Amino acid sequence: MFETILVDMIPAGRNNRPGTPINGPYFITVHDTANPGKGANALMHAKYLKGEAAEALPVSWHFTVDDTRVVQHLPITEHGWHAGDGSRGEGNLSAIGIEICENEDGNRAEAEARASRLVGDLLYKLKLPIVAVVQHNHWSGKNCPHIIRARKNGWENFLDGVRNQLNAHLGKDDVPMTEAERKQFEALVNRVEELEAQHDMKVPSWAKPAVDRAIELGLIDAPADGSSRDFFRLLTIMYRRGLLKD
Repeated sequence: MFETILVDMIPAGRNNRPGTPINGPYFITVHDTANPGKGANALMHAKYLKGEAAEALPVSWHFTVDDTRVVQHLPITEHGWHAGDGSRGEGNLSAIGIEICENEDGNRAEAEARASRLVGDLLYKLKLPIVAVVQHNHWSGKNCPHIIRARKNGWENFLDGVRNQLNAHLGKDDVPMTEAERKQFEALVNRVEELEAQHDMKVPSWAKPAVDRAIELGLIDAPADGSSRDFFRLLTIMYRRGLLKD
């Protein structure tokens, strides 16, 4: 089941919504709002993003999550200004930004749980691996998401929630591979194909005299195609050493 999303977009053409296509997206960046005030929920942040202060900075992100809802501010096809790595930074240009509310009158644990489900939904829809989920700290060094980072195993526990949601969509046996896992898998497939080819060879030209002699002596059956390279090599060594005699 996917998280319900309330769409409340920043108006097109504003300075904090330039409408520039996002690269990918290739990442999902998790933030804390750093706003613990009462009422600082997702709806309040949606209002803030449509105001003059956010436009002047400029600052924008794609989703804000509190304990009761998810609000979307930008299409995931457009980049925002949230990563703190500059106008040409990979974080701003290729990552979806998600802010988790920390208002004192909200349930922070439920907000994090809802955010982890949203991230899992996005990974599934965008066919991204779990390693695409990063902290704001990854891009700028800022201590963000500071609440999650302050807890022992906070980030790993958050990712566990993401994995649970992703697996609910995919099934336990259908989790997308990371880039490193994909390369290892491709190398394994290539190696298996090489081994299969080595054990299903036609008689190579350099082994034909030895094979013909072995067939003549009744040591092997004709045709000899389908044997391995090691077999042909051993037969050739025996032939060249004069071991295939009457």
